[in-house]
Amino acid sequence: MLLRQLLLVAAPLALAVVLWFHPPGGENIYEDVRDDVGAWLFVHTVFLLFIPLLAIATYLLLSGLRSGAATVSRIALIFFLVFYTAYEVTVGVGTGVLVDYANGLPASERAVIADAIQDYNGSAILGDPISVSLVLGFFGWVVAMLAAAVAFRRAGAGWPVALLIGLSALFAIHPPPVGPAALLCFAAAAVLIERWRKREAQELSSRTADGVVSPEAIVT
Repeated sequence: MLLRQLLLVAAPLALAVVLWFHPPGGENIYEDVRDDVGAWLFVHTVFLLFIPLLAIATYLLLSGLRSGAATVSRIALIFFLVFYTAYEVTVGVGTGVLVDYANGLPASERAVIADAIQDYNGSAILGDPISVSLVLGFFGWVVAMLAAAVAFRRAGAGWPVALLIGLSALFAIHPPPVGPAALLCFAAAAVLIERWRKREAQELSSRTADGVVSPEAIVT
């Protein structure tokens, strides 16, 4: 139970705090990151570690839901996990390592590395702002959250849960304030979902005890 709560609530809240330290980016990658490279590396390294935790948390939230929307959400999570990780390693951690290296060079040599960093970030496969990995990872998360919102609404979880899960899709835009706000929505939705599941289990147990529902009819 404690591990479940840590994954569903504590993990997204912790990442929300970390993302507030995300340095602003810009068109000139090296010049925009060079003075904040320590914060850049810290945020993106932590972010990289939390991507699988968010995927696991979402999978746990969907446990027990056997609808088409829930299946779509689970499949989309795979795209988020694979491709957003690839993007984050490249544009996040990789850029930070290169910028840190360039900062240690003589001023006369930095221009060459700065151009290399700019080209590196412009990769059509792994770069920013448009690349195969970013698009597939971005929409993997968005589709996963929107499909999950539909799945929970159809399962009877209520509109607040559906709305909060839907707003969690904005985490695909992870810099502050959007990313942290979306993670707060995810954590709040997780709390409501866990309470809803507890109520459902109690009601089912009560009906079973009263003989309204036979034990054999209960689907776990």
